[in-house]
Amino acid sequence: MSRRLGDKLKGFMKLPHPKKIFLIKSMVLIILTRSMLRLFSFSRVKKLSARMSSPGEDADLEDLVWSVKTASHLLGSSCLVNAISGQILLSRHNHPSKLRIGVFKDDKFEAHAWLEVEGRVVLGETEREYTPIYDVKWIL
Repeated sequence: MSRRLGDKLKGFMKLPHPKKIFLIKSMVLIILTRSMLRLFSFSRVKKLSARMSSPGEDADLEDLVWSVKTASHLLGSSCLVNAISGQILLSRHNHPSKLRIGVFKDDKFEAHAWLEVEGRVVLGETEREYTPIYDVKWIL
């Protein structure tokens, strides 16, 4: 086992139990969301995501956001995958959110997805000002 992997495992083992669970859930959601986006149309992904988003047990918003950011860092996922995964996880823990997709045009055209809770960006923060073109609120 490499030293770096060993350090990550030690760090994981030191986490409080709820954070371990959220991190594992986030990693599974990111892998699942990435796969769904490759296999299905966006409208189908929206329907599948809505089915996975039934509200359940309350949890701390900051812990949930931390888990998606950490899982994203470990797995190397895109902003859209992170935003969809985050929206599912937050919804399952009673934190309604809005997934936004926006564009930026300077020398080149760029698109970006981010997640907002009560008007505050919680996932997908960026220094650029993207113009929102699509709000996705398929999850309660």
